Amino acid sequence: MGTTMPGTSAAALFLLCQLVAAQPGIPLGSSLQFLNPPDKVSEGHVVQVRYHCQERQLVHVDIIASSLTASSVSVFKKRWSCGPEEEQTVKKIRLDFPDQMVYREDYFLRNSIFVHDVFLRAWISDYSRDYTSTSDWLSYNRGLVQKIHYVQAVPPYSRPYKPPSRSLRWDQQLIWDLRKDKLPQCQAEPEVAHLLEFVYASTGEDFGVLRTLEPYKNLVLERQRKASISSPRCTFSTWLYLLEGCSRGTCGLLYHVGDDGDYSSPSVLLNSEGQLHVQVNLMYGQNYAFQSFVSLPLNQWCQIHLTLDNFVANLTVICGDDPPSMMSYRFPNSVYLDETAGYFSLTGSQFVSGIIGFLGPTVYYRNKITFIRKASLPKLLQSLHLSHWHNMCRDFRQHCEGRYLSFLSASRLQPPPGTCRDVFQELVSHSSTISSGPTCTAMEAPAMPKRATVTRLLRRRAELEGGAQLNMERIGRALYHIYMRKVLSTNGLSRMKGLISFLLQAGCLGYHPALYLASVLFQTGFGIKMDPSKALMLKLIAAQKDDRLSLMSLGHKHHMGGDGYPVDYELSYAYYANIAFQSTEDRLQPNRDQSYVENIRLIDDEVLKLQTKEDDDLFMWLRYQAKKGVISAQQSVSRMLYWGQQGISSNLQAAAKFYEKGAMQQKDPVMMYDYGVVLLRGQGVKQDIPKALEYLKKAADMSFVPAINSLGWYYERYEGDYGKAIEYWERADELWNAEAAFNLGIMYFNGFYPGQGRNYTAAYHYYLKSATRGHIDAAVHVSFFWIKGIPGLVPRNPRDAVVWTKWAAEQNGYLGMQLRKGLDGYLKLSWLESLLHYIQAAEAGFEIAQFNAAYICQHDPDGLVSRYIHTDCMWKYYNLSVSSASPSSYAQIKMGDLLYTSHIRRKRNVQAAVQMYKAAALLKDPQGLYNLGILVEDGVPVPWSTLHELGFNRSTCTNNYTIAMELYRRCRDHESDESYVPCSLALINAQIQYIWAFHGILLKCSSAAAIAIVTVLSLVTILGRLRQGALIQQQSV
Repeated sequence: MGTTMPGTSAAALFLLCQLVAAQPGIPLGSSLQFLNPPDKVSEGHVVQVRYHCQERQLVHVDIIASSLTASSVSVFKKRWSCGPEEEQTVKKIRLDFPDQMVYREDYFLRNSIFVHDVFLRAWISDYSRDYTSTSDWLSYNRGLVQKIHYVQAVPPYSRPYKPPSRSLRWDQQLIWDLRKDKLPQCQAEPEVAHLLEFVYASTGEDFGVLRTLEPYKNLVLERQRKASISSPRCTFSTWLYLLEGCSRGTCGLLYHVGDDGDYSSPSVLLNSEGQLHVQVNLMYGQNYAFQSFVSLPLNQWCQIHLTLDNFVANLTVICGDDPPSMMSYRFPNSVYLDETAGYFSLTGSQFVSGIIGFLGPTVYYRNKITFIRKASLPKLLQSLHLSHWHNMCRDFRQHCEGRYLSFLSASRLQPPPGTCRDVFQELVSHSSTISSGPTCTAMEAPAMPKRATVTRLLRRRAELEGGAQLNMERIGRALYHIYMRKVLSTNGLSRMKGLISFLLQAGCLGYHPALYLASVLFQTGFGIKMDPSKALMLKLIAAQKDDRLSLMSLGHKHHMGGDGYPVDYELSYAYYANIAFQSTEDRLQPNRDQSYVENIRLIDDEVLKLQTKEDDDLFMWLRYQAKKGVISAQQSVSRMLYWGQQGISSNLQAAAKFYEKGAMQQKDPVMMYDYGVVLLRGQGVKQDIPKALEYLKKAADMSFVPAINSLGWYYERYEGDYGKAIEYWERADELWNAEAAFNLGIMYFNGFYPGQGRNYTAAYHYYLKSATRGHIDAAVHVSFFWIKGIPGLVPRNPRDAVVWTKWAAEQNGYLGMQLRKGLDGYLKLSWLESLLHYIQAAEAGFEIAQFNAAYICQHDPDGLVSRYIHTDCMWKYYNLSVSSASPSSYAQIKMGDLLYTSHIRRKRNVQAAVQMYKAAALLKDPQGLYNLGILVEDGVPVPWSTLHELGFNRSTCTNNYTIAMELYRRCRDHESDESYVPCSLALINAQIQYIWAFHGILLKCSSAAAIAIVTVLSLVTILGRLRQGALIQQQSV
């Protein structure tokens, strides 16, 4: 048996086989031989070739090499002619290998090549006229005599350095010495794509997680990927927890959408029978699909494992401890899978609604087939205990249903209130025989202590209202309000641990805001022991039921990270997009659980003074002025009543009356427009389209731009006249109306623009124009373009997509109600109520709420925070506040203070404090300048880059004294009167210290006298400013 040389590869064996196959047919007399072939790659080796030609022929010598990225590449060639007149001749040939194959990389020689196969070849060919091209007689395969020799390649780090042709400068030599022995590393390539690493709560709507895969940067992997498009060998594995079956024919689970917007390979859907529907595209364009044998169970985690192996698909489903269900399907052709084309979608999308349940970790092995025999539930899924929760909730709901029916039956046996029984009935009731058996059923037994309250509610509902159907959500809402009342009562905080069952029961009965509040309490340790796993479980359950704040909170957590949530922009977008799309609908359907989102900080005293109530003097005065016909008052009152602003509850009927009164005067286009809109929509007033059109036209004739846009909306919606609608919208767009640009984008996107088909380019630009003008829906549509991307038009931009959908989601009225309740609690000095509501909004990611929660935590009224909250809420929420796009300078100052001081839970970070004070100073806050001056006086080094950003020049930065004086001088000269006194005194102090440190005794004394005079004058100025400020305040009062 023959042996192969060490290190030979498939390419080497192939070449040897070629040699063996080509040996027959050698003309007698022609010969070829290597006398001293090289053993390994080296520079300058001279090989001796002995040859003899029978006829007039050519002798060829070449070297071919193979690397990771290319195979059989010629790196050396030599050719000469020979004839029969020559005896056996020896020719010496110098083998010049490329430097990248011979030498180690150095400063001048970069990118040395790692080769694994090198062959020295020689052959003799003739000039036969049968050859159709020159390449034929130059080919080794056409050789009449062939010789091949394997040359061992030297690894890159075992090669010698090339003798330098010139020397390095000392700095170049130093840099090279530092990096020459650093081993290069290949860039990490995602051969295993984690399509989902966390848990996603799917509401069953058209929202889901979108993922795209990029081509490999490694040429070997990319070449392998392209080759596998027509013969894939890959695995998809996911975890699924179903709550309900699919009621819409098919529901999305995991599917690939190609660049053409159609389903690609693979598409895994769930049908109405609970079976998996797997569809793939084959090489020649056919679509094939098959279904799983078994239906997926509810309330149980199942692992779904799909492998694609060229012609064959294998599907394995394992649920709990059940044996695996496996099936195999063979297609007539190979599966076609181009993973980098289009995107992968998890659960819902614009094409199909998602599953109703939870999707767990999802993995795609791009070039590997894996097998499973037994499901091992990931630790994350184990910690959620979803099955236990749903089983407990099911039992509790059944218990409540039974109790209610029992109370309902008992109430029907009782005579109606106010009726009297006759003498015969009284006699029978008193003389009837007492049964020896049990006198009550199990449902009539006393309720368990934790269920006593819900039992009383069920009894009251049965006695007062009756009805065969129990509205469990109403019972849950009542439990939630009882919880809030008990917690906000005297010593309620000390009972929060025992009262938490009220929230859990309310959530089980369908009032999901109670679950979100419970999750916030477990997350922050507010009155109860911290339990992040339970907090996550409750939040996911509430989000799956479409609770607005839970969706926002999950979007925020995956956007910013922290609290155990991974940063995942696509997952964050899925949650934010859900609530962003619903925000417009919620705004058009106001209810008692919604309020207008108002950006009010607790430090804005002037804004706080404008807050009012229906029976407050301010609102009563505005209403009185509105009834007298004052247009500004009519606008304010109607706006407050329509949107529910400044503490006034939303009242569409009352708002419509003020709109009508203002419109009837036919003076103010705003009131005519508003009245026309409510008439058109039938909000707070009976719908009257002709009358609405009349007022809208009058407002438009007065060049009121929103009215012009609304006329376009009328012609599009009620007349179906796209041409006239677009005419109005283009006119309004030219006047910078945001909604008009959005409407034009809709026309282009859907292909409704007269004379044109769908035009995504124009639609995108109109959406972007509208979004930059502040339109909520346009921001959502632009984000959809960014999260998905359009090849050649819009690049993917998940980060900005999250930012814009977050902004749109934060206009939701359910968030506004939390902010309003928090502010109302603050205004009536109910600190606990205010903090409870602000923390809920803060955990949902709203910056104003984070600031206000931190502000209350900072002041710690009545020891509320220090005694009952187990997290450093001031640090947490100020830190989140300053991380937002538009933080408050007050938050930056407070965060700087926290960073500068040491704490048992965190380390001191002086330079981070400097950056916070600088950021506040850049926002024109004199406190930032003042604090920087104090740090400089304390000897804290302030980087020159920081001073440069503040506008300092080198001449004012000679030492710490001059820097501090300049900071205090700028602080003193700020437009804020409050900063004048402290900054003036600090400046005087700095000047005294500067003189005392750098001047002689005589100058010190004279300067001290001068400073004393300046101090007196400064004090006089300060007193004057204080007196003037007091007079201004008195006049304003």
